[in-house]
Amino acid sequence: MSTAHIYASKKEVWDVLKFPGNIAAFHPLIKRSFMTTQAESGLHAKRHCDLLPMGAMDEVITDWKEGKTFTMEVIGGKMLPPHHFMKGRIFMREVGEHTEVSFELSYRLKFGVIGRLLDRLLIQPQFKNAPTKYVQGLKKYVEGNKN
Repeated sequence: MSTAHIYASKKEVWDVLKFPGNIAAFHPLIKRSFMTTQAESGLHAKRHCDLLPMGAMDEVITDWKEGKTFTMEVIGGKMLPPHHFMKGRIFMREVGEHTEVSFELSYRLKFGVIGRLLDRLLIQPQFKNAPTKYVQGLKKYVEGNKN
């Protein structure tokens, strides 16, 4: 899990997060993103992301608490590790003059012992910085766009 303290109100941060299709605007590992359902946010809305340097993922919102938190679960893609599940959870809270935003990535790979070995040698080194890049990119974007 990674956390950032963003010097903006909870509403200002949520105004960015509530449109998950716009993640490419602030996440440095996402080349392009868009919603694939008519709904742009909320429970069961779906998103597609083209990843850097390569790959893609399709996700669905499996938990949504307006103004507080949401969870997106990977439901497909290209060039992703073989997984039973892979999901990211965003949650935030107001702390004084700023908003604390946390991103938690969780997953379980397929193939038992071989999957755990693959995870330790290849996947963890790739994924370890993703949560930090997410929250730091969000921080830079929100703080840089304040009036």
